[in-house]
Amino acid sequence: MKVKFVGAINGVTGSCAWLKHEATGTQLLVDCGMHQGPHEAEFRNYEKFPFFPADIQYVLLTHAHIDHCVLIPRLVKEGFKGWVYCTAATRDIAKLLLQDSANQGHTEYTQRHVDQIRWHAVDEGSFNWRKTLRLEDGLSVSYMRSSHVLGAAMLSIRWQVDTDDGEPTKLRSICFSGDIGCQDKDNCYLPLLKDGFEPYPNADYLVVESTYGNTVRPVEYKMAHKRLERLSETIEHTVYTKGGKVLLPAFSFHRTQEIIADLIWLTVDDSSDDEPMFTGPRPLRVALHSGLATKICEVYGKHLSSRVCNGKYQYFNGELPARLGMSGDELSQIFAELGKGHSVRLGSLELTPVKGGADKPKPAIENADVIIASSGMCDHGPAKYYLDHLGGDPKNTLVTTGFMSAGSAGKQFLLDAQNPEISSPRADVVEMSPYYSAHGDQAKLLDYIFNLAGYTDDLRDTVVFINHGESGGKQCLVSQVQQRAKASYTGDRRVSDILIADNNWFNLDTGKYEDELSPEEELRRLMRENGLSPEDVKRLLK
Repeated sequence: MKVKFVGAINGVTGSCAWLKHEATGTQLLVDCGMHQGPHEAEFRNYEKFPFFPADIQYVLLTHAHIDHCVLIPRLVKEGFKGWVYCTAATRDIAKLLLQDSANQGHTEYTQRHVDQIRWHAVDEGSFNWRKTLRLEDGLSVSYMRSSHVLGAAMLSIRWQVDTDDGEPTKLRSICFSGDIGCQDKDNCYLPLLKDGFEPYPNADYLVVESTYGNTVRPVEYKMAHKRLERLSETIEHTVYTKGGKVLLPAFSFHRTQEIIADLIWLTVDDSSDDEPMFTGPRPLRVALHSGLATKICEVYGKHLSSRVCNGKYQYFNGELPARLGMSGDELSQIFAELGKGHSVRLGSLELTPVKGGADKPKPAIENADVIIASSGMCDHGPAKYYLDHLGGDPKNTLVTTGFMSAGSAGKQFLLDAQNPEISSPRADVVEMSPYYSAHGDQAKLLDYIFNLAGYTDDLRDTVVFINHGESGGKQCLVSQVQQRAKASYTGDRRVSDILIADNNWFNLDTGKYEDELSPEEELRRLMRENGLSPEDVKRLLK
C-alpha cells in the first residue's frame, strides 16, 4: 500500500489523498475537495489531476464540506465510474452543496455530472460505528464518528501484508482524521453533536489535520453557558434596549443549524434548576434567509436523531433535548419543518424561513428582530444585502459566527469598526466566531493523537502525518507532538515518527518514501502531462 497527498499540503483546503493497493490493483482517494483562497490557490481546481480518474475505484469521503468533496463531479466528468463511500447524512448534504456549486457556474462540471455520482451510504441498514466494510480481498475500511459536522467521520483503512519470514499475514492500517471536531466526552459544549471517536490503538499510521495546530482556545470559548450568555445579552440589548436588529451571517451547513439550536435553547430551556436565559418582553422574531441552509435543515430533520444498532444516537448530543424537555425526534422535527419552508413557534421564539432571492431583504428587515443569513463572510447572498441595509445604523449589531477571510466584506466591516479614524455611524460588532468553531484546537489534536481511551492490547508504534494546515500551524503541532512523545506518559499512544505530509509517494508497507517512479508510473506521468490516453500510446507504439 502506498499513499501520496495530493491536496491540503500547503494550506487548509483541497483535501485529497491518493492510495494504491498494489496487491489488488486498487486505487482510491480519501476526499476530493476544492482549493479556496487567493486566485492562485483556486487555479489549482482547474489543473490536471495527478491520476487518471478512470483508474480510481473508490472515493472515501470524510464529510460534506466543499474543500473535501466538491471536485468529485469533475472526477466523474473525466472518467471516474467508481463508488463514493460516506455516511447517508454526508451524501444528502453533499448532493445539495454540489448542486449549488454546479448551478453557480464556477466549476468545470454540470448538474448532470453530480447526478452521475454513485453513492454508497455506509450506515444504511444494520450499522454500528467501526463496522468493517470490505472493499477488495485483503482491503477494508471502517468509519468512526467525528464531532465536526453532521455526517462527519474519520476512517481507518486496513490491508493485508504478506511476510517473507513465514509468519502469518499481518494487517496494517492508516487512519485519516478528516476534520477533527471540538466536542469532548465530558464537555459537548456545542449544542448538536456528540463527541468523536479516537483512532484505533493499533493504528500503524495516523493522518491528522492541523487547522488550529498553533492555537490553544481559551476555556471561555469551550463553555456553553458563556456562549449562550453572550448571545442572549447581545440580542436583548440590541432588540429590546436599542430597538435595533441583530444580523448573524452564517455558513449554510452546520453553523446555521447550531445557531438555531442555541436560539431554541435560550428561549425554551426547560431545565429545573434554571429559568430560560432569554427574557424579552415579547416573542423573538427570527428570520432565516438562505435557500441552501433551509434545504440543509431538512437533512438535519432526517438524520440528526438517527440511531445505530444499539439504539444510541448516531450523532445527536442528547443533553440538548433533555434540557429542553423534548425528545430528539421532536427537535429533529423542528429542522424538518424549517426545511419545508414552514414557520415554527416555540415558547417565546418565532422562526420563519424567508422565501425569495438574495436581493429581497425588505420583508425580513421590516418583520424580524434577528436575521440569520448566508453567506458567512457577507461577500454575496442575502447577508451582503442585509449588511448594506443594516450596517450603517448604530442601533443594529453584526454578530460574527465564523471565519472571515482577508478581503471579504465581513472582514472589512470588522476592520472598519476597529478603526478610530472612521467616524461614520455603523452597527456594533460582536465577535462570536471562536465560540462556534467546529475544529478542535491544539489541545484537542494532541488528545486525538495520543489518547488510547484505556486500551492496552496490541499497541503499536505509530507514524503520524500532519496535513491540512498552514505552515506555522503544522510546525507548531509537530513540535508539540515531539515533546509529548518524548515524555512517554502512561496510557499514551507510542509515536515513533512525525512527518509533514507532502506529495511524494510513501510506501506504507516499508515505512519509507519512494525515490523513483516505477516504469509504469513514469509512463502514466508522461501521459498525463501530455494529455495522452492509453489509446494514443498504443497508436504511437505501432
